[in-house]
Amino acid sequence: MKKHIYLFSPIFLLLFLSINSCNSVEEKSQEKHFTLKSTGEFLSLPLDENTPNVSMGLQYSQGFLFNANWGKNEIQVYDIEAGSMIKSLIFDKEGDQGVGQLFGFHVHSLDSIFLFSQLDAVLVLTDTSGLVKNRIRYQQPDLYSPAFVHNSYFLSPPIVKGDEIFVKTHFQGNYREVTAEQLGAYHMVYTINMKTGSVRFLKHTYPSDYLSGGLKHFEPSMATDGNKVVYSLFGDHRLFFSFSFEEDLQAVSVASTHLDESLPLFLMQGERFDTQKYMQGSSRYESLIYDPFREVYYRFAFPTYTFESDEEIRSLRTEPREFVIMTLDKELKIIDDQYFEGRKYMPNNVFVGEKGLYISTSHPNNPENQEDKMVFEIFGLVEKE
Repeated sequence: MKKHIYLFSPIFLLLFLSINSCNSVEEKSQEKHFTLKSTGEFLSLPLDENTPNVSMGLQYSQGFLFNANWGKNEIQVYDIEAGSMIKSLIFDKEGDQGVGQLFGFHVHSLDSIFLFSQLDAVLVLTDTSGLVKNRIRYQQPDLYSPAFVHNSYFLSPPIVKGDEIFVKTHFQGNYREVTAEQLGAYHMVYTINMKTGSVRFLKHTYPSDYLSGGLKHFEPSMATDGNKVVYSLFGDHRLFFSFSFEEDLQAVSVASTHLDESLPLFLMQGERFDTQKYMQGSSRYESLIYDPFREVYYRFAFPTYTFESDEEIRSLRTEPREFVIMTLDKELKIIDDQYFEGRKYMPNNVFVGEKGLYISTSHPNNPENQEDKMVFEIFGLVEKE
């Protein structure tokens, strides 16, 4: 049998390269670049006299917004389409239906709502009836906190898989005395077996080099797109991810252009003013949120502020200033890096819905602020002009 040898002539090769070059240009011309922009639409929800217009916890699920009211040990359920509260779930602290002091919650489905305590290693399962369906006491690991689920602070929603629920935790100890070696061995999450109450650690520990340059706050935020788990930490431009809780974390640098290139360090010998300035006024990252409707991540960040007094720093707790929202695709590539002016929005009062990213406008310095309503401005991803 003859073997055929095919040779490219110079003319054919040039034609081949030209066609591929045109295709490449055409593909690039078809790439679309998006930015986060207000849709001009607002969601306004009426409040009763005992509910503040800045929430201690929000979560959206299936057309409903769940709002935590710590003062009444309550979760309120709003119908977004109707713009009204349709249910109030007020929980006893003690007794057969007692859940303790409500701290965090997670709506896995309308039939499975998990309640979390800050001080007790117990997981309460309820639904939209507000009745306790199950109370799971789990084995809190030595030197670690109970599950830390907070619905407005460094958001880290639990992940439910079969009989297990994966939750964020805090390790115990003196913050100022933690070494880089110790931190690299501490776990950010563990999983609770909801049938047996047993707990097991996972491979997701803090980055071993996180404190290599000096002491930094190390609070993480956790999000998942269903395929991988992603972590954002207070003092690191990188995101850390893994496609399994049983695998080591990988790192990718996604720095915001609005933050300091070298993120500040925590002053070991600093005064109270220095501590507050670092925690509230330094360049830092906070919540990481996954948007399943647009298949993107939102990473919230804060630029460096300048202060002249303790009072000015303390005001940031209730009157946040400028902030940044980075938008990243599922491959953790930056789509948008947008700076938001201060004194209008509450960046810790946000949630994702079908229409977009909802950001609270209930800032005390916002002239449009309404004490008897929770108001959210809706932001969507639009193609850049």
